[in-house]
Amino acid sequence: MEKGNVTKLVLFIDIQLAILLGLVIFFGLSNLNTQKITGQDVLGVDIAESSGDFSVSVCLRDDCIYIPNTAVSKDGSIDEGMVYQEVLDKVVSHFERNYGGKAIATNGNGSFVYWKEDVRPDLTNIFKDVYVSFLSGLDTNIDIEMRDMPSTDGKYATKYIEVDNSRQKLYVWRNGQVEREILLSGPKEGYEVYGVFPIVDKGLNPKAPTGSFMPYWMAFHYAGGQESWYGLHGLIWWYDSNGRAVYEPESNIGVRRSGGCIRMVEEDAKYLYENFEKEDLILIHE
Repeated sequence: MEKGNVTKLVLFIDIQLAILLGLVIFFGLSNLNTQKITGQDVLGVDIAESSGDFSVSVCLRDDCIYIPNTAVSKDGSIDEGMVYQEVLDKVVSHFERNYGGKAIATNGNGSFVYWKEDVRPDLTNIFKDVYVSFLSGLDTNIDIEMRDMPSTDGKYATKYIEVDNSRQKLYVWRNGQVEREILLSGPKEGYEVYGVFPIVDKGLNPKAPTGSFMPYWMAFHYAGGQESWYGLHGLIWWYDSNGRAVYEPESNIGVRRSGGCIRMVEEDAKYLYENFEKEDLILIHE
């Protein structure tokens, strides 16, 4: 083979080898970079999973309170006591403060807390809802609503009567649930009493100092200035000058008319009389 041809062949082989080497280097580096990227991606997921950061939000429309899991975690686990405290300090206090708030009714027999507004945020199951949401380990939003609700929460006693003067309504609480709602005709302005009152006496149809009869009467407060007892009872009735029975009209329900007693239709008064005894409690608030 001539010398010139040999030189050309060697040059051709060198070029091919250089190209092959370049391809090897290119694909090798590409594979290495791919492995590095994949490793970084996996590492990022591991970090996210190990940190486990998430939150639970409680919202009334656009008004939201957020609690991160880091605020309720102890030794890597969700702590129920810490959840309760966070909900109490942040969620409950926020919605109480911004949506009417609470007041205290008190007298010599005791005191209780009640909501001042009739329509308020429904926080009935908020502690349980937030705790269960944290146990899921996921970002969760809990929506609450404004509702027309009783002003106490049913926890004062196993069984009690709540009287709301502002709406002329009574609630029968039993085991934390409202068993019955009763519309009332309460005392006129200046004759109201507030606080905790045990039932002290009962009578099927006693006669008031005015001469009227009070069906299913249950006394709860002695008014010294009037020298008479306040009680829960049915709408009053009396005899006219001809000896005929005259009954107070049911249209008086919802109107404050009495000098201290709390009246209702006879059927409701009978229900209370049959379900409550002496020493059972009546909670009265405005």
